[in-house]
Amino acid sequence: MAEMAEKIDVFDTIYILSCTGLVLFMTPGLALFYGGLVREKAATDMMLQNFVALGILSVTWYAYGMSLSFGQGKWVGDVTEFLMFNNIHKHRPWPALTISQELFAVFQMMFAIITPILMTGTFADRMRYLPYLIFIVLWSILVYYPWCHQIWGGGWFQKNGAWDFAGGIVVHTTAGWSALATALALGPRKVKAEGKDIHEPHNVPIVLTGTGILWFGWFGFNGGSAMAINETATTAMTNSHLAAAMAMCVWGAIDWRVQGKPKLVPLCIACVAGLVVVTPSCGYIEPRDALIVGAWAGSVCYAAIYLLNKLGVDDALDVWGVHGVGGATGTILIGVLSDGPECLEQHAPDYCVFPHSVAATWQQLWLQIKVTVCCMAYSFVVTFLLLKLMMVIMPVKPEDRHFDNLDDHLHGEPAYQFADVDQDKEAINQPAGTSSRTLTAVAPA
Repeated sequence: MAEMAEKIDVFDTIYILSCTGLVLFMTPGLALFYGGLVREKAATDMMLQNFVALGILSVTWYAYGMSLSFGQGKWVGDVTEFLMFNNIHKHRPWPALTISQELFAVFQMMFAIITPILMTGTFADRMRYLPYLIFIVLWSILVYYPWCHQIWGGGWFQKNGAWDFAGGIVVHTTAGWSALATALALGPRKVKAEGKDIHEPHNVPIVLTGTGILWFGWFGFNGGSAMAINETATTAMTNSHLAAAMAMCVWGAIDWRVQGKPKLVPLCIACVAGLVVVTPSCGYIEPRDALIVGAWAGSVCYAAIYLLNKLGVDDALDVWGVHGVGGATGTILIGVLSDGPECLEQHAPDYCVFPHSVAATWQQLWLQIKVTVCCMAYSFVVTFLLLKLMMVIMPVKPEDRHFDNLDDHLHGEPAYQFADVDQDKEAINQPAGTSSRTLTAVAPA
């Protein structure tokens, strides 16, 4: 364990408090992003699955998640060490940091909330609410907490030199490859298998709003992972923005060429892909290399999505291509694009992004490949087996006959209500160019 910092710094505290709020804001942002991408009759179900995580996964993190992730242990933390935030002190800094132990725990809580719900974009329309709650709780115990411990909590891989600045392995590889497992375990939606149009996305403005919130929140996600208000945090945010921007340019150009017309939704997905791929390396690379990362995201993630669609796998919102492939390859790129070995020396040059951390070497590249492949395989197998076991014990998938009105059948709460007005009566006073079909948001019960 690293040596304990001397005191809590007020400026670092203010900064990480702000970043914690930004990362929390990403969860409703993801709800809007995914909610707009799915069908109109399934938007409530998707947004509910995302938003409920703020409740249930916050409580589980407080109860035992912090212990399993950051307690002492080789493979997973001691569940009793920080049980119910026991031994988490308000007035003592986390080891080697200048923020309080409680702030560190709450900041990490935000990552534990958003990671499992990334998978919801894959199995859209295919999981009942109660089984979903059980699934994300068990998945966090079996997949997220162990890998958080391995990479950030003093586990075996961290002690052997694996690096991940803000969640390429811990967040995106775990969720992305688990998402692929859920798609294969649950199978395709019936209408998708029949080749019918399922009318996705249903609300492009909501998708754009969610994308903006995610991009905004990612400054806290990646910038906050520096754990202090310093030069590394600044470069991490710079790299995050540039990677997202370059991914939009490359992805947008490819999609324009393929589709024949420029479109907005592909740019939204491209932005997220760029942010995902740069997440593991944003605190270790130069801004010029962030452009390479963005170009990689814009081309490789696009190709991964195209491949999976060709194979007929129903990954509804392209989670595997963006998070699985993006997170895994971004983690490996640490061994290629990080600063040189001179930045590991005692008197590192002043251009180094994160001196004395990680450098681009063949040895580091091989280590990054090994840990990434282990995470991919573990996440996929454990998730597939977990879901298949649940499907034996309980009904997990909604009935096909409920597909057309999923929100109403599962929740009694459609995202929209449509009032059909008699066109003959309406035509008398209706201005030219307006519609007799009025769209209004559902009023709260």
